Amino acid sequence: MSKTKIDTETRRLQKELESKLGWGSARQWHSSMFAELSEKIFDETQVNISSATLKRFFGVVKHDGLPSTSTLDYLSQFLGYENWRAFKLSNRAGSKPFTRTVSSKAIYISIGFVLALITIMVIASKSPEPVELPDDISFTSKPVTTTYPNSVVFDFDLKGIDADSIHIQQYWDPTKTITIKKDQTQATGIYYFPGYFRAKLLIDGQIAKEHDLFLKSNGWLGTIEYKPVPKYFEPVLTGELKISSPGRLATEIALSEKPQVTGYHYINDLGLVSGDDFTLTTTLRNTYDDKWEVCQAIRIYVIGSDGAMIIPFSKPGCSSDNNLMLNDIYLDGKEYDLSAFNVELDDFIPIKVRNKGKKLTVQIKGKDVYSSSYNDTMGRLVGFRFKFLGQGEIRNLQLFDQNLNPVIL
Repeated sequence: MSKTKIDTETRRLQKELESKLGWGSARQWHSSMFAELSEKIFDETQVNISSATLKRFFGVVKHDGLPSTSTLDYLSQFLGYENWRAFKLSNRAGSKPFTRTVSSKAIYISIGFVLALITIMVIASKSPEPVELPDDISFTSKPVTTTYPNSVVFDFDLKGIDADSIHIQQYWDPTKTITIKKDQTQATGIYYFPGYFRAKLLIDGQIAKEHDLFLKSNGWLGTIEYKPVPKYFEPVLTGELKISSPGRLATEIALSEKPQVTGYHYINDLGLVSGDDFTLTTTLRNTYDDKWEVCQAIRIYVIGSDGAMIIPFSKPGCSSDNNLMLNDIYLDGKEYDLSAFNVELDDFIPIKVRNKGKKLTVQIKGKDVYSSSYNDTMGRLVGFRFKFLGQGEIRNLQLFDQNLNPVIL
């Protein structure tokens, strides 16, 4: 098959994937959405396609080569086809070539019809003119409670708006949207985790209004991250700033048929601490020693008002499962060497994270193991999440601002 034909089929595969996901054009996706797609593909096919490979496939990252046949096979299987060949054949299913004699008049009529059809298609495919939106559109929100899950009430005024589609996007993930009727003035959405979100009112795809939505954890919040709804618990706080989970959860996690993740969340107003200039020190350990402990893992999430970081730690030999995110920079352990974050996690490990002017340095046991810069600002620092495969503990957690002044947590 020619390269042109392969490119045509590949584009059709891209469109079908976008249609299945309902996330809009892949060129508008955030890095973490490619990571989520990678997880979805693994859940359905038991095959791992890295987010970097997915970015190349969708043309988000420049790449001169063509996708490998194995990648096309797995993506086709994710859509429900047996393989790439079956996907291509599906485009020709039921179509049989035929010939017949036609007059020159019929040819000219056919050509005229085709040209007219092409003209209509070109006009229809052009981006619609932006809807002119009034300046006085109101869009506000308020949480119902301070516990989790937490429903949020959105209030808005759509008088005078004539639009085909109106949605509220709850946060960065475009799949988390609420469809709005033209006569509505209120809607509600549910949030399962604390965080700093940006809610958007979308009118015919345009952002009419947006605002920040700050849902605090009110101290430390513990979760077992069952899908689709987590289980909540109150972390055990003891001396030496030690944070752990109740002992009864160990049995529950051990009996689970799938690997579970325990999370500790602290999302709060930390004043004017910059997400681009802070120091975090702590000691961590993973206490899980059952079925999946062969690749013990810990993740530190740094949450800012305008971005986030994910810093992974794993047992030696398991770095291929690591993914590092520095706001706008995403590194997949399948395609980058992240073995610098390998460490035995059975005992408490001293960790230091220093961010100075968008340059992050990670220290393990007093030794610098990784340093890199990013581009987009994190905004204000608003909190952290610590996630452990199975269970884990945090001890001696300390935060310092840009002037190395301690920040009370």
